[in-house]
Amino acid sequence: MSEQARAHVGSERPPHRHEDGDFHLQGRRAVVLIVSTSAAAGTAQDRCGPLLAAWLERRGVDVAVRVLPDGPDVLATLRELTADSASADASRFVITSGGTGLNLDDVTPEATARVVERETPGIMHALWSKGLEKTPTAVMSRGVAGTVGQTFVVNLPGSRGGVKDGMAVLDPLLDHISAQLEDVHGHGEDRRVAQSADEIVPAGQASEAAGDGAASDRAPSPRTASPGPAALSTGVTSAAATGTPAAGRATTAGVVVLSALTADPLDAEEAQRAVADPACGAVVGFSGVIRDHDGGRTGVTGLEYTAHPTAQEVLRDVVALAAAAHPGTRVWAAHRIGALAVGDSALEVAVAAAHRREAFEACADVVDRIKESVPIWKRERFQDGAHAWVGLDD
Repeated sequence: MSEQARAHVGSERPPHRHEDGDFHLQGRRAVVLIVSTSAAAGTAQDRCGPLLAAWLERRGVDVAVRVLPDGPDVLATLRELTADSASADASRFVITSGGTGLNLDDVTPEATARVVERETPGIMHALWSKGLEKTPTAVMSRGVAGTVGQTFVVNLPGSRGGVKDGMAVLDPLLDHISAQLEDVHGHGEDRRVAQSADEIVPAGQASEAAGDGAASDRAPSPRTASPGPAALSTGVTSAAATGTPAAGRATTAGVVVLSALTADPLDAEEAQRAVADPACGAVVGFSGVIRDHDGGRTGVTGLEYTAHPTAQEVLRDVVALAAAAHPGTRVWAAHRIGALAVGDSALEVAVAAAHRREAFEACADVVDRIKESVPIWKRERFQDGAHAWVGLDD
């Protein structure tokens, strides 16, 4: 999240509307509450918070993500977040993920039930129904949804699949919920209900949102083969879109040409050639190159990158989210793993867009998301034979 101040809706500010009369969410605030003892302790990565935050940010919502352990802290935190819920400056949405199962410390639903003033059971039925399209265990989630003052609270499961189902169900409802909580009348029909799954969940995840199988066990089917690094032979994901008419690019999600982990050397020119397109007037590239010093210590001879088993899937997701946030772009991203020497490129990102500003902004966003979210660790090697894990060793 950016540290810069953002505008929030206040009691003196009229609700925002699109020209067609639709209510919209620009400037509203939300809190994503990740309930996970392991994530709070730092022994597991939070893989749900980034998905929810990126989705809400695309809708114009100012998002904060908090992580806390299962147990009594959940009730105290929910009370804190909703204490000023009658205010127009309160968080409009509090979305929890985790703590909804049958383990003894799964108390998120009980805590939520003690906080909400009016439950919305229809939303929970929709979430269960969506989950049942994929797995019978979805009915074991004991989530609660409801309102407190001008705040809507909803419990989602702690799995990425459950969160994606929740995004698909809630996305067409957010405008309507916010408008009603702010007592805005005449905000029109909810025209987003007919939205297709791939408009809610970015390209590469649309089939998962549509309920056609377990996402974690399957990579998206490529529509066109991409030359990319030889990572394709190691089971990584590559997807290149067929040509899109230039007139439609400004309103469609960006295309992920490739998102890959590879042990092979990376080529910046290859990446930029892969995203080039007649409709794109700007191609921007980023090369993350190994340097010979770090943190004031010289004598670095190289780095060794190690990836978590989920890293390829996380990389695919964060690149798809970034592409979705930058319409009309074409994105190529590959991260190298294994032993690298000084001067080698560990990360290559290339972005093509109609104009340079869009290309630069999208490229920076892709790089930032990869560095923040993809579980890859690096160990530095030094001339004296010593080594250090970057970010882990004190």
